[in-house]
Amino acid sequence: MHIEAIRAVGRYRKDLGDLDGLAKSIAAVGLLNPITITSDGQLITGQRRLEACRLLGRTEIECLIADDLDTAVQQLEAERDENTERKAMTPEELVHLGRALEELERPRAQERKAAGQFGSGPETGTVVRGETAEVVGSALGISGTSYKRARAVVNAAYDESSSSDDREVARAALANMNATGNIVGNYDKIRKVRDIRLGAPTSPALMDAKKQRHALNSATANLSGIALALKRIGDLHPEITSEEAAQWVDDLSEARRVIEGLIKRLKERINA
Repeated sequence: MHIEAIRAVGRYRKDLGDLDGLAKSIAAVGLLNPITITSDGQLITGQRRLEACRLLGRTEIECLIADDLDTAVQQLEAERDENTERKAMTPEELVHLGRALEELERPRAQERKAAGQFGSGPETGTVVRGETAEVVGSALGISGTSYKRARAVVNAAYDESSSSDDREVARAALANMNATGNIVGNYDKIRKVRDIRLGAPTSPALMDAKKQRHALNSATANLSGIALALKRIGDLHPEITSEEAAQWVDDLSEARRVIEGLIKRLKERINA
């Protein structure tokens, strides 16, 4: 396809890095992985390869046409580990690419919405089906949960409807996420700001005694079983990744805060 007919809408990468090495590789052995575009010429993957070919003065480039999520994901997964000149994307760049992949899923998502199968996404202001997020995250090399969290950080940093103070915190979190690759920690920063802004309740409405007894008896019975199951885990298996560990720490920490707060109130009643 003619290079000038390809549109890099949104420009997923902000920093293309040094293209000389990639250009030399393409000149020496050819373009091993075609870039991926939609049928109307919008670039999905391969921006560095596209620009390297421009650098070489080429006017034509091999393309794979992808007008659905499955095809785009297959191409992205196939190329991910093959290009020795690949420059790792920042989490923000992955989010921009992920949005393009989500866009390819939109027709099927609309069908699911009409059928009443549409779920709500994270705090992004946009409905994102969990299954789609998992597929997109896998294609990007991260979990679906990490993709949604990174997406929330990016959205918060560019949310012009939020206060300047909130945006300042979010943009600092975004800069740190891009520099360190730490998604969970920086997502927590914007989530805390959001909770404060939304006035997350610290004192739930008081249940009557009968409902409290039922809730506590039910919870303690369930938690005993959960604790026993977790106790059996023992040492973590070597195949458990740091990404998975970070996600579980985040989820379990929230549950621990709730339980510790309840235990504190129960002890206060004992000592009253």
